[in-house]
Amino acid sequence: MRYREKRKNRKFEKTIRYASRKAYAEMRPRIKGRFAKRTDTGESNDVVGHGGIFSGFGLVPTF
Repeated sequence: MRYREKRKNRKFEKTIRYASRKAYAEMRPRIKGRFAKRTDTGESNDVVGHGGIFSGFGLVPTF
């Protein structure tokens, strides 16, 4: 292939390559959108998206 043909096919969008990594990232606790450490004493009320029993962790989506 020539350079210009390859250049037309470039994709700069975000793509999910590993469904397992996406599932783990969705389950991790976040504070203001950033990943936060889990504490042994318990989770604070600021943590959002910590996942639960019905978080869908076992389901791996196909793309």
